[in-house]
Amino acid sequence: MKIGYIVGSFAQDSINRKLAQVIVDQAPEHAELVEIDITVLPLYDRHMDDDFPQVLREFKDQVAAVDGLLLVSPEHNQSFPAPVKNAIDVLTRPPKEGQLAGLKLGIAGASPGRYGSINGQSQLRQFLPPLGVKLMGTPLLAVHVTGETFSDDGTADEQTTTRAMAYIEAFTEFVADHG
Repeated sequence: MKIGYIVGSFAQDSINRKLAQVIVDQAPEHAELVEIDITVLPLYDRHMDDDFPQVLREFKDQVAAVDGLLLVSPEHNQSFPAPVKNAIDVLTRPPKEGQLAGLKLGIAGASPGRYGSINGQSQLRQFLPPLGVKLMGTPLLAVHVTGETFSDDGTADEQTTTRAMAYIEAFTEFVADHG
């Protein structure tokens, strides 16, 4: 089983990149996790539809090649960041060539905010299903990050590691069951 994951933060030392790595490290042996980079995507606009840029086609091909997709996103101003929305927009374009219909998707995230990334995740959960995504409902993985959550080497505390393991195990089962 091949699972793609997108990190919604461009910062190399982001807590969401660290969370994604913990998820990768806890993945079951039958799941291969591969990062799909969104930092290379130009800002989408509808004028691209007539001559869809190769970098956007390559991104869509990477998503098409996975059995499921994890979105590991920070929360900015109680919402998800613009690069995440841009990546989703690219996956729906050009018209009639979208990649979202039937895509098995999971959402996770970390934030120093009191509720983790739950507000941003809630907004994603509102608009993704009408686009045809098969969205995993539970368990949720919205990590409230403190100074104790991640060590300098990127490993996570026991609670976060345990939650990440339960999450990726549930997601691989979800992908297998909805294949």
